[in-house]
Amino acid sequence: LVDSRHGMKAADIEFLQSMQQSLLVQQGSAGTGSSAPSTKRELPPIQLVLTKCDLVSQSDLARRVALVRQQLSDSLRRQPSALPIMLVSAQIEGQGGVIELQKELAALVPNI
Repeated sequence: LVDSRHGMKAADIEFLQSMQQSLLVQQGSAGTGSSAPSTKRELPPIQLVLTKCDLVSQSDLARRVALVRQQLSDSLRRQPSALPIMLVSAQIEGQGGVIELQKELAALVPNI
């Protein structure tokens, strides 16, 4: 969750990079013992949510989305188009509201 008025902060980027590095280390240690990677390692789904979108002008919001997408692309091993960003405001009913956020997040959880 990222406040759309401020965008990603250094701590957010450091957290994501740390999470990615930990996952890659875990995947590497769970492999066959060979130091050479045999397959491309995929990271789990990530859903970035820009909150409080009603408090930012449309043009500023568009710039913020582009900036956050670029920051994610620079920080994570993904193409920018593979980094979904959801725009949310608790003040908006219907599309873009909290209920839709809950549905999106539930869709990321694998069926057990």
